[in-house]
Amino acid sequence: MPSLSSYFLGACAAAVVVANATVPAARPQGAAPVLPASRAGEQCAALRRAEGLPNPTTTIDSAVLQAPSPPQPAPNAFAPPTPALPEHCELVGTIDERTGVNGQRYAIRFHLRLPTEWNGRFFFQGGGGSNGTLGNALGALQGQQPGVALALGYAVVSQDAGHDNMRNNDPERGGTETFGLDPQARIDFGYRSYDEVARAAKALIARFYGRAPERSYYVGCSEGGREGMMMAQRFPDAFDGVLACSPGFRLPRAAVAEAWDSQAFARVARARNLVDADGQPAINKTFTDEDLALVAGAVLGACDTLDGAADGLVQNFTACTTAIVEPRLAALTCAAEKTPACLDRAQIAALETVFAGARTSTGVQVYPRWPWDAGIGGRLGAGYNQGWRSWKLGAYAAPRNTAINLTLGALALPLVFFTPPRPVPATGGAAAAHSFSVSMDEALRLLGNTTAMYRESALEFMRADSTDLAAFKRRGGKLIIVHGVSDPVFSIFDTIDWWKAVDQVNGGRAADFVRLFAVPGMNHCGGGPATDQFDAFGALVRWVERGEAPDRIVATARMPTPWPGRTRPLCSYPAQARYTGTGSLEDEKNFVCQ
Repeated sequence: MPSLSSYFLGACAAAVVVANATVPAARPQGAAPVLPASRAGEQCAALRRAEGLPNPTTTIDSAVLQAPSPPQPAPNAFAPPTPALPEHCELVGTIDERTGVNGQRYAIRFHLRLPTEWNGRFFFQGGGGSNGTLGNALGALQGQQPGVALALGYAVVSQDAGHDNMRNNDPERGGTETFGLDPQARIDFGYRSYDEVARAAKALIARFYGRAPERSYYVGCSEGGREGMMMAQRFPDAFDGVLACSPGFRLPRAAVAEAWDSQAFARVARARNLVDADGQPAINKTFTDEDLALVAGAVLGACDTLDGAADGLVQNFTACTTAIVEPRLAALTCAAEKTPACLDRAQIAALETVFAGARTSTGVQVYPRWPWDAGIGGRLGAGYNQGWRSWKLGAYAAPRNTAINLTLGALALPLVFFTPPRPVPATGGAAAAHSFSVSMDEALRLLGNTTAMYRESALEFMRADSTDLAAFKRRGGKLIIVHGVSDPVFSIFDTIDWWKAVDQVNGGRAADFVRLFAVPGMNHCGGGPATDQFDAFGALVRWVERGEAPDRIVATARMPTPWPGRTRPLCSYPAQARYTGTGSLEDEKNFVCQ
């Protein structure tokens, strides 16, 4: 079974490129000079013997000078080609190797690439899901920009967050989520490993080039977005700029919401006697693609023109309330037997339950509501990568449940986020069965629980929702968040609520250092019927280094959408894109942010 990280990395890192992206020159004024090849080889080899690093347990396992490499074709339809890579020193290091409480060997491992032609900057590549993979340290830009950070002259690091999905893997105890049994591995995953690796990487950069980086950036999506937000809050001096795409900044609560959603769909499956190959409710059969298209159509019928243009995008999504959408859904209710042209009452009830957000038995909100958006109808396998269906329901034709919420997300909840952890076999329908049976009341209690062995709860070690960013702001740090309105994993309403709280704490001046950009139609980290190609990283760099705060970021639609090449402005929240009333609906110049 693949790890969560293979899903949570998302399409933000893999989408097609936007033209005319603006980034700093490869060697800006004051950056380190090009290292001659002979000296670079010596400097690289010398890193194997590096001493006096911030954590004395650090060892450099390998350090090799890599020659320039030509571009490589895309491995699949959803991944971009790899650009030409420059000559660089590639090294792998280990921090704090140890034996965990469950008898397995653990360590924080990192992957660092140091280009001989350096632009004076450091780029930390965030992880995904529950991590556990070393990462390629190429520097996925997350904003659908050309190339990778390494090719632009950045020194790039990635890391595994303190556990290895190959070594720390027990099929009978959660598979790749086995690390949740180890208290230190939990803390390393939550926050410690990122600080340890950032300090080690900066020290090695200074050794290799003879100077520290001028600017440092953290860039990630999903779990990687949480990591970036966490660093700005917990380690505010580490980075000058953070780009957090579709951030899972309250990941434990979102994991409970996944169980809530699965339970709602399971009720539909039980009502129809839909059973999968594992004997569990077949939630993948509860909605056909045509059913979801009906829902998307109802949403567009209710809300498409709220922004002044009937264009298949709901820009004014905050005004697209359940009260507006419900009459459209009611009109779709089957009068008798279910047909492809209607939805039965159980389906509509499930949608209303899911979109209202997870709650306890007494009505306490565990996780916020979700916006009604056309991205619910994104077609799985038609180029809409990480679609709403793939997370919430799974492939309709599959013989067993394939929803990511069930096949992988349901393992992280009991093993990594519950205290004490509750091992669930990563085989058959065990994870699905757990997700269908977990109580919201009990789940919320276990998220905040501690024991003598597990001294930090998941709400503590995973925390990235603090509104106190005073230290980050004081040192001039800048944070850009980009979030898809149709993200099926993390609700943009949660992110908006956090931004509003930060704004209140800062006297209505949060936009001075943190800006949020919503992408209508976009699913998790990319994909969906959306303009999901944009240069958010370039906007961040210009804000940090030139003081150019971004009010709008131009975004472009890809080929799988109904309108390839269409452009729209992504607007700094609370502004939204509105049609001026004249000119082509395909050109962002005819839209204003207001």
